[in-house]
Amino acid sequence: MTAFARFLGEKAERYIELRHSLGYAFSKQAGTLRAFVRYVERAQLDAPATRTMALDFALSFGGAANSRVTRHGVLRQFYEYLAVYDVRTEALERRAFPRSRLERLRLRVFSPTLSWRRSSTHAPAFRQAPLSEGGRWRR
Repeated sequence: MTAFARFLGEKAERYIELRHSLGYAFSKQAGTLRAFVRYVERAQLDAPATRTMALDFALSFGGAANSRVTRHGVLRQFYEYLAVYDVRTEALERRAFPRSRLERLRLRVFSPTLSWRRSSTHAPAFRQAPLSEGGRWRR
């Protein structure tokens, strides 16, 4: 076991204890962190914790895109904790993965910033054109 993997393992266990003491169940996330430590140990990776390391770990599992995003989110929060002990730790981007189709749909339908577009007072769905000769609507 490398010194970095040992350091990372200790900090991961302390982070898990902290989250438990704050009242979080944190069981699945704890499994993700322990798997990350095993990944770093097997790959013989060295300090500091980097974005590439986190992305490679998140993408190393099969499954749905949402599970990769969840793993990355757990690591993002852990990296913030880890940066207190190792300032060389790189911050992880919140939007490292492209949005899923479902999330884009939710944003489009339920976004409060877009709700004004659906309002009939701001953007009427049908504009009436003046009547042409013969009583038909102009296009």
